Amino acid sequence: MSILDTLKEIKSEGFDAKKDKVSTNSKLDKGDYPVRLKSAQAGVSKKNIAQVALTLEVVSGKDKNRLEIIYLSFNDDLPEFVLAKNGRIILKIAAMVGVDFKNKDLEDEYAAAEALAKGIGQQFLMKLTIGANKNNPDFPYRNYEFEPLDDQPVDNSEVDEDDLPF
Repeated sequence: MSILDTLKEIKSEGFDAKKDKVSTNSKLDKGDYPVRLKSAQAGVSKKNIAQVALTLEVVSGKDKNRLEIIYLSFNDDLPEFVLAKNGRIILKIAAMVGVDFKNKDLEDEYAAAEALAKGIGQQFLMKLTIGANKNNPDFPYRNYEFEPLDDQPVDNSEVDEDDLPF
């Protein structure tokens, strides 16, 4: 894409160089997204807490190729409701990608990530909702539901003539 094409696209999105900030929020807005499991990794957070990082990639639509990263921790210091929610998320994603956990897969975050990595490439539907966080308004709650994708192919037949190469 040329500089001119890039600038035209930014302008068409409504960017006003005199008023708008350069940095924008790169997180997905609420909505339903067909996604695929792009990666499942374990690591340690800035607060030295083990966590599983699941990277989901949008596979079609206007947000195609955008990522949603879900961090899940099972640290004993977390509130019970957070542990339960994280457990439901990891079990649901495992079901969506066809991974059946064995006891050894759940010994720690590293084993769980390794097991989930067997489902990389599998697609499913992510329903994202966003809720207010009264304790930290700059970081709203991101809530997820997951479902299998319909077997019907996505119809991308509506193409704007401006999108055609010639």
